[in-house]
Amino acid sequence: MRQDPTFKDIFAYPFMVEELLRWFVAGLPGGRELVEEIDFSGLLRVQEQSATGPAGDKRSFANDVVWRVPFRERRPDDAESGWLHLVLMIEVQGTVDHLMALRIRNYVDNHHMELWRGKRFGARDRLAPVLPIVIYAGGPTRWTAASRVIDLVTPTSAPVAGPDLASRASGLFAGDGYLTLDTQQVAADDLRHDNAAALLAALCNPVLDRIPAEVAALRARLDDPRLRELLEVVLLWAQQTARRVFDFDLRTDDMAEIDRLHESDELEDYYAARRRAHKEQIRVEGERDLLLRQARRKFDARTAERLAGIMADIDDTDGLAHVGDLIIDCESGEELVATLVDGREHTS
Repeated sequence: MRQDPTFKDIFAYPFMVEELLRWFVAGLPGGRELVEEIDFSGLLRVQEQSATGPAGDKRSFANDVVWRVPFRERRPDDAESGWLHLVLMIEVQGTVDHLMALRIRNYVDNHHMELWRGKRFGARDRLAPVLPIVIYAGGPTRWTAASRVIDLVTPTSAPVAGPDLASRASGLFAGDGYLTLDTQQVAADDLRHDNAAALLAALCNPVLDRIPAEVAALRARLDDPRLRELLEVVLLWAQQTARRVFDFDLRTDDMAEIDRLHESDELEDYYAARRRAHKEQIRVEGERDLLLRQARRKFDARTAERLAGIMADIDDTDGLAHVGDLIIDCESGEELVATLVDGREHTS
């Protein structure tokens, strides 16, 4: 399961869009006022728009997810101006797209042109405001792309402290820039356990010691029969991330077992125990590697190769310490191997 399509699947659910706005957008200047005006019951997914690459680049790009989000108060005679179009673009690669601002501009312009295709735009008509958000889960490289087209044209333009989302005059709503959620740079204190979008951001940049609490909190947050499909997609994505980063198996494919552990409040303890076992396994594997290097250096590669097969069945500290003592005491590789084989035969 590749991350990019998985992220598109995750943010195809209205619940996750609401979680993202209530956590990330509400935490920005003026964002809380904006979010408080939104009627989340009216979320409607709309057609994504395409954009072409720069000259010589035959690739085409498209929005990942586009939502139409109504405000709570709309004038009956001007319903269209009451919509906020949310553009979510999911970047999960380890490289930064420095033309993202231009792509955003292209998406926004194409959205407006498509919306008014075949219609007459009058003097009193207005374009719907657009809020573009780039979620960057690549890394460990930081997202350093310009957030406005003017910064691509004039790199020395005046810096922007940040958009004021409470102001309807902000150029951000006209496609002049975008908000960036760089999951690699989110502080641990901002990763609330009562918000699925925050927990997803935490798992984009996982810390092994925090995984048990975060996965358990995510399961609890999505504890609704209507969100069952979303829960399965998110947990499978978390499984993929844990394997990729730590080679750590969350075993999230058995949903019945996960449900049982969740209902009995044992899920976090279960994952904590698996984490401890994983760390112990890594420590033992490290000790094995160290002993093999020592045997290769004192004796030869052939001895180290034979020793690797013998130690494959040794997974306790005392057993590995005994091998280390024998490497020091034995005069030859043949003596080392013979002693270990003889000892194994006597204990079998």
